[in-house]
Formats: sequence, structure tokens, C-alpha cells
Amino acid sequence: MDGHTDLVVIGAGAAGIFAALAARGVLAPDGTFQPVAPGSETPSVLLLDGQERPGKKILISGGGRCNVTNVRTGVPDYMSGVPNAVRSILREFPPEAVKRFFASRDVPLAKEPMGKVFPHGEGRARDILRALLGAAEEAGVVFRFGHKVETVEPDGDGWRVDDVHARRVIVATGGLSIPSTGSTGFGYGVARAAGHELVPTIPALAPLTSGTTVGLAGMTLPAILSVVDATGREEARAAGSMLFTHRGVSGPVALDISGPYERAIAEGRDVRVLADFWTLCDRTGVYARYLEHTKPPGACLPKPPRPTPPAAFEKTILEMATRGPRRKLGSFLCMRLPRRLVAHLAPSADKILSQLSKEGRREAARAVTAFDLKINGTEGYGKAEVTAGGVSLTELQRRTMESRNAPGLHFCGEVCDVTGRLGGFNFQWAWASGYLAGKGAALAVAAPVADAPADAPTETPAETPADAAPAADDPSQ
Repeated sequence: MDGHTDLVVIGAGAAGIFAALAARGVLAPDGTFQPVAPGSETPSVLLLDGQERPGKKILISGGGRCNVTNVRTGVPDYMSGVPNAVRSILREFPPEAVKRFFASRDVPLAKEPMGKVFPHGEGRARDILRALLGAAEEAGVVFRFGHKVETVEPDGDGWRVDDVHARRVIVATGGLSIPSTGSTGFGYGVARAAGHELVPTIPALAPLTSGTTVGLAGMTLPAILSVVDATGREEARAAGSMLFTHRGVSGPVALDISGPYERAIAEGRDVRVLADFWTLCDRTGVYARYLEHTKPPGACLPKPPRPTPPAAFEKTILEMATRGPRRKLGSFLCMRLPRRLVAHLAPSADKILSQLSKEGRREAARAVTAFDLKINGTEGYGKAEVTAGGVSLTELQRRTMESRNAPGLHFCGEVCDVTGRLGGFNFQWAWASGYLAGKGAALAVAAPVADAPADAPTETPAETPADAAPAADDPSQ
């Protein structure tokens, strides 16, 4: 570049690359890649990244496979202070469009349990990154990698990004999670300098820490985890596979509940994390189809069931006592739960059900349906898959992701206050918000004075209802 460009995109992750593609006009409405037409007047785009080899988060996501999206996304899958804005933005580039884009770049995708979408067959995360960077290169995006941006400031009729003057700037710098991938929180500083009052950031999708689970390290089983306050009121709930570790608990359900837990602690609320190990192990229940899987699904149920009430479990003990007068508590619990877990949770496992006192039944009920994991924190940004908090959607134009405080400055991806649960939802947010930011910035360059209000309604694909029945596990979908 000669020091001037139409658009600068800062950050070559999922959201940034997609913003660059959208700005160059190569993403068709249905998501397919369409090359720039010869002689067309499309904005010039400079894509900057501080890493010599960008896209590290893409490469490590999904264990190196990259969970590209989820077939069913909706507002309940996200933490955000502005759910209506999330709904509106997600509609602009839905999962079907994402699948068509990668298919058009010779990376077909396949659906897996819980609606997660990965590269088909032997495809890996590197194929996703290669497809993105290849599309950007073919689209005429100019790369400058290994360049750590130092200044972003207003400059006449545009913005100056270090030594480059741009008419528009798109900030797609990510958050603070996994610093080893290059995350520094730089975009938050840009937002503050532009007058944004950020939603306080916290690590999310991070393992939980506890000093009471060491004896169970290595055990995996399904669980319902609930964040409850001092009065017992439930603040959040998730249901899925959980892994006991030497430091606490991990697995999809622990990661999903970590954000609400961290937010409650950051806001000064006294909360606990309770575990129900009983309900999901019911072989006729909502999780039954996954119990025989060699490897449990890497995501949680979209609508977590309520934990079994301790009083109801006590009633079950009494009923079982009448059916088998000599049955012991331990043998009853082992009908569903691993023997090692039962030994850890129920000191009175050798007692006969019919001889349990009322307090003994209550203790057993609490142990398996409302076990206090004694969580004392999370493993922080170093292990968190995403950062929650950031630029509020109330301060951005929904159709363009442009700052209401600083015209010409757009934000997308993780730097915004939108955090999805595990299962491809954060990538889906990156694609959709990046697409709108790039498209909105390009339209503004072509016609600085819009004919219609930035938030005027448009016809968009209908959102998949959050409570719709899951699609069949068909790899071809």
C-alpha cells in the first residue's frame, strides 16, 4: 500500500478474515465465494495481524479439527446484554451460508452430535484457515502480517492506523483468552479511546478449579451443573459431559457454566456450583442416546433439564427399599453411577436402604443431585477459549457493526460483548459479525451518505427457533 487504503482490518482471525472478504464483495448472499469481477469498483482492503502466521486460534480449536459452526443457533446459545441485537446479526449470515462458503472453497462440512459442524472426513482446522486465507488472497486483500498495530486514531476524513490512512477501520482483534495465540486485548483500548464504556471482561469457557475433586481425577460422566446464590436461587444451568481433573472439573458442562460463574463472582455475588450426577445417567432420559458413545459429545444439551429435586430422590430411595429389603445404598447408586464416584460421594454406601435414617437419605440425595463442587475459581484467560464482555452492542449499529461514538470505526468478533456456549457458536458469531462489519464498511465507502437509517429492517432468513427439534445426525447435512 502507498500509505492510503479504503479499509484496514486489524486482526486476521475468523471475524477479521471474513470482514475482509465481505468488504471485497466476494461473499454472495447465500454464502458462496464469488470472485471480484474485472473492472468492478470494490474497496481496497489491508488486513493486519501481529502474528507472522495468523489464525492460531482457528488451528487449535476443536482439538485441531475446528468446530466451524452449529446447525441450530439462537439467542439462548449466547451471553449478551442485548439479545435482540444478537438475533438480528446472526440472521444476516446463518450456518447454512457458512457451510456454502466453505463448500465453495473445497472444504465440505459435516454435522456431528449436538449439531456441531466440522470439516468432513479427514479435514482439519488447517484446511479451514487455508480456505480463508486463500479466498482473501484471491479476493485481492493485501496482507501485512507480523505487524503489531500501535496507534488507531481519527485522521481528517478517516482514520490513521500507524503509517496508513484509511477511510474505515474494522477492529477484529479478539479478546484476552489464550495469550499464546497473540491475544492482547488491544481492541479494548481502541474502543475506550473512541469513547466506549466496555462491559467488564471475564474469562469464559474455562475449566473450573476446586480442591475437593482430586480423588476423582480422570473420571468422565454426564452432569447438570447449576450456579446458585446464597439463597439457593439458580442463576445459570448447563447439562453435558464433565471431566474431573487434578485441579477441578473440565469438559463441556464445566466450560459452559464458567462464564456465568465468573460474572457472578466479578459482580460480588456469593455463588456455588452444584452438580447433579443422577439425572443425565437415566438410560431412558434426554441424554440416553449419548451414554453409549465411546467419546461423549463435546457440547451441552441446548435445553438443560432441571436437576432431580433432592426430595424426589429421597422418595425414590424409600420406594427402592420396599422392592428390595436387603438392597444397599451403594448397589442402588451403582445402577447409574460409576463405583468410584459412589465410593467418593456416599460414605454410607454399605448401609441397607430400609435402614437409612431420614438424615441419611437426605445426605445421599444431596450427594448425587446437589453436590457442592466447592469451586474456587477458573483457570483464567490462559485456558479460557473466549473472553466475555467488551464492546456492548448498544453502542454499535446492528446492520454495520459501526461505532455510534466514532463514525468509521467498526467492531466484530470476540471484542464485542457476545459469548456463545461450546459447540461452534462463537465461530458462528465471528462469521456473522465479521460479514456485517465488512459489508457495512464497504457500503459506507461506496456511498458515505446512506439513503436509509443504519438500523432499518431488512428481509433476512428466519432464525432457527432455539427450541426446535434437533436435526437428525446425518453426516451429509
